[in-house]
Amino acid sequence: MNYFVSENIFAFNSGTEHSQAKRTRLFNKMGANAKYVTRDYNRFLARDAVALGLDHTQVLNMYDFFQGRTDTVRVEQPLRLLKQIPLDQYHIVSDNPNYSVIQHAGVPIARVNVMPATVGLVGDISYYDRFGNTTVRENWDWRGFKSSIDYFHPDGQLGVRKILNAAGDTVIEITHMNVDGKLQATMWKLLNYKGHNFRFNTEDQLFLFFLNEQLMTDPESLVISDRRSLDYVVADVTAVHNKWAYLHDIHIVDEKEPLKGRLFEAYVPVLESRAKDFAGVFVATEAQKQDIKRRFPKLTVVVAPDTVVEQPRLDEGVPAASSEAHHILWVGRLSPERRPEEALKAFATVIKNVPDATLEFRGYPVSATYLTELKQLADKLGVTEHVTFDEYVTGDALAKRYKNAAVLLQTASGEGFGMTVTEGFSYGVPAVAYDVRYGLKEQIRDGENGFLVHDGSTSILAARLTEILTNDAFRQTMRQAAFDTAQTYGEATVFKAWQQAFGS
Repeated sequence: MNYFVSENIFAFNSGTEHSQAKRTRLFNKMGANAKYVTRDYNRFLARDAVALGLDHTQVLNMYDFFQGRTDTVRVEQPLRLLKQIPLDQYHIVSDNPNYSVIQHAGVPIARVNVMPATVGLVGDISYYDRFGNTTVRENWDWRGFKSSIDYFHPDGQLGVRKILNAAGDTVIEITHMNVDGKLQATMWKLLNYKGHNFRFNTEDQLFLFFLNEQLMTDPESLVISDRRSLDYVVADVTAVHNKWAYLHDIHIVDEKEPLKGRLFEAYVPVLESRAKDFAGVFVATEAQKQDIKRRFPKLTVVVAPDTVVEQPRLDEGVPAASSEAHHILWVGRLSPERRPEEALKAFATVIKNVPDATLEFRGYPVSATYLTELKQLADKLGVTEHVTFDEYVTGDALAKRYKNAAVLLQTASGEGFGMTVTEGFSYGVPAVAYDVRYGLKEQIRDGENGFLVHDGSTSILAARLTEILTNDAFRQTMRQAAFDTAQTYGEATVFKAWQQAFGS
């Protein structure tokens, strides 16, 4: 079995989660059993996994494991069919589509919040004391069962969370306390597990216990740590020895100083302090491998694919050219290291030559403040009417955006690989990006399937975008070249590369 370890699957996922999910799907399709392993308690994990193209057989969550819920499928739980609220004794008042109030003898005793993005399904139920203070909250899983119960102190702060199994018994108890004025979880109790109780001071200690319990049944398993925050946990695993880390991103703060530049703090354990506890690390490119090997010559570094283009997409071929011939697409997290402001500055020059050009940002912002700053910059540059900041989407919704794009713009300060560029290529969308470490140099063939521009040169970035937008024949040639590049990341090719990586 192959276990790919991460924190969670989120409503808004980064390239790391997408890469891990693509690998999980690929391995299972090719007959190499794999699990996307998550640590965090997440009532919406089943929903979020589906959004990443995973089903319950491909995901293993720690809390699900101890709850005995790993194979539970979804059965919707409407509020008015909830057995614990007999309607002959209680009255449900629904004046709002987002919540209902439970009354007893005309007195409100609880509030039921509707499961997000559903109609009338139970999300959580908060119970009040006679003064209207919340004392208890029951939390429902997306799959339709009561998953946990929260108990609150008189001041309204969370005191204890109890995680339940299918019989309603508590299997994990999480205690919360104020530490230096901040409420936080301080103890995890695992109850009656194999007839014993266990206590842990951190969630990661519980996660380590869980990993060892799962892996001891198959000591020949492969484990890949996909999240730097969990490298030290995987390093401590004793049940298996074939432990690796996949470095999805650039490992140095200054990409221009690969040999002497400061490491990002998150990479110190796997590259320095705990390197001996891993069989090695995987990276997406030969260039990053060589930089790491020159700096850490004793480290085993192997190149393995960071993404895959699934066969149905390749079988469809290059989509018909979009009617939005002057539409630029930017996909990714809106954050300082992705430098979306560079895209705005370049675009301000583009529209001087292509007045009907448009720029679409697709991704979630790191903060509302940062998004506001970007919108203010767009206004300052006079491009507000041509720019949209749109919500994060995946699957078919994202595919539609790629199909509508004439060119993909990438402005990150560094990339481990550049998954969105490959995705764009699979829809015949050429890319324009800064020439930075690492993956973009391997993906983009300058002048063929896109352009690489000297880092920070927004004027040249704008010129290259304009060249693609205004030359239909050239753009069509680039579209085919982009798709041809995407074919080199097909399922069979990528899986073979992984097999070769394992044999290194």
